[in-house]
Amino acid sequence: MNTLLKTLLLSLTLALSANAADHIIDQKGKTFVPSSITVKVGDTITFKNSDAFAHNAYTDDEANEFDTGMQSSSTNKTVTVKEAGTFSIECAIHPNMLLEVTAE
Repeated sequence: MNTLLKTLLLSLTLALSANAADHIIDQKGKTFVPSSITVKVGDTITFKNSDAFAHNAYTDDEANEFDTGMQSSSTNKTVTVKEAGTFSIECAIHPNMLLEVTAE
């Protein structure tokens, strides 16, 4: 790959990451707060566990699939939104926890 192309790709990557936002989702009272968000591709979602017990956040959405694993109290886990679409995030430990995500 020539130097000009490498420089352009690096510049584009830096520009996209500079514009990315971090969305904080609190896990509190066995709920995701807020329960729905709209994000952009490249944004991050940080799951903050404010409860005294463990949580887990995951989605089976093929384009944005992730699983934070067991998340202890007072810890944060961050994921990056990879593709546009609408998907749900659940907690494997507390099945009533649901977060609806719209990625643009």
